[in-house]
Amino acid sequence: MVVVRRMKAEDEESVARIFEESFTGSYLYWSLRLLDRLETIVAEVSGEVVGAAELYVTSREGYGRVGVVAFVAVSPAWRGRGIGRRLVEEAERLFRQRGCRFAAASTRSSNRASIALFTSLGYSIHERGDRVFEELEDALYAYEDDIIFLKRL
Repeated sequence: MVVVRRMKAEDEESVARIFEESFTGSYLYWSLRLLDRLETIVAEVSGEVVGAAELYVTSREGYGRVGVVAFVAVSPAWRGRGIGRRLVEEAERLFRQRGCRFAAASTRSSNRASIALFTSLGYSIHERGDRVFEELEDALYAYEDDIIFLKRL
């Protein structure tokens, strides 16, 4: 059974390992750099941390409060089992609790797994150049990305 909960101090090493297995370049740098600065939730199976997501809330004119999934990653051995879905669903629940009207995330168009995950959860895709992308790029720090996902909560 998958349990999604807030990260504890003793989970940090496992989360860092998952990020190291999942990201490269600036994505790896920022996911690790922000680990103790952003709210982090983890997915746990039988006491093992198998996935994590870093979250924050921002505000944007025309959108109100927006919950942002900054990073989501699942251990390679656990991919394809709905762990990422559970993490994003829990993030949405937390965002609703905090009065967010929207949830958002961003990625590169080459990240097929992320695109499949977020679209399966009802997020719309906005590409660089679209009005929504331009309005939210700064709030999501999506400077290296070319897709923003957006969902009304």
